[in-house]
Amino acid sequence: MPDLAQLKQKYRNRDRVVHAIACDGTIRASVVVSTVTAQEAQRRHSLEPVGAVLLARALSAASAMASFLKGEERIIVEAKGSGFIRTVYAEALQLGEVRGFVEYNANVNGKSSPLGKGVLQIRKILYNKAEPITGIVELQAGNLTTDLAHYFWQSEQIPSGVRLDVTLGDDGKIECSAGIIVQALPGADQVQLRRIYQFLDSIGSLCELVRTGYNAEEIARQTLPADITLFSSTPVDFFCRCTKERFKELLLGIGEEELIHMRQVGQNELVCQYCGARYYLTSEDFDELLEQLRASRN
Repeated sequence: MPDLAQLKQKYRNRDRVVHAIACDGTIRASVVVSTVTAQEAQRRHSLEPVGAVLLARALSAASAMASFLKGEERIIVEAKGSGFIRTVYAEALQLGEVRGFVEYNANVNGKSSPLGKGVLQIRKILYNKAEPITGIVELQAGNLTTDLAHYFWQSEQIPSGVRLDVTLGDDGKIECSAGIIVQALPGADQVQLRRIYQFLDSIGSLCELVRTGYNAEEIARQTLPADITLFSSTPVDFFCRCTKERFKELLLGIGEEELIHMRQVGQNELVCQYCGARYYLTSEDFDELLEQLRASRN
């Protein structure tokens, strides 16, 4: 049975996002340490270094932004470009669940800019809104950090500081991933805000702080210019709610003829785009689906 010291260390090492406010509620920040999450995403999708880094940044950004929401409200961060990477997608819930994927342009040279020209789209799925709130801006640098800061200024008109840092090992595998978003709220002191921007520029990589033992809360306390109030502290996990049963429900929409064709050609593997999970349809599964479709016609 692990002792108290081991449990405390496990708690410190777990991915986590914190939402903090400071300066009498005029400045808010979200700090996320997402190393294990990014490593899991790279493993699940078998990503090469460039794709792994961009997805890690997107996962950090989505987790940080989701911490400003409530319950099962969601944030979707999606970059689409003309480079050898076509799509970087990350989706996060305020509860700490995050998932995402990368799509490649097969006909584009890998030596080109990863995302090239394109757009960054942010979608918020909120409790009191019938439709997602969507903002779109053109990609500025294709690194997601600069692009997200531009989005906040251009689309939401919120002065924001953004850092999304990732480090790789010699083997191309992610060693660390962390991010911070600091935003001015109504009444913010511009002098304090400039100090935060200057500090974010001067601290180097957030991963250096993580390596020296800082967790998300401690990074927040280092970054903000005054005593902070911790609004929330939430574990972060790469998690997808896909199941074989959900896939089967979707297959009912393709029709009897297509299901029969899938069965005949042995197309029984189902792969979740978001998390890479694989499910396999048995002969009994095909029988069940076809029976449901035929019963629905009667």
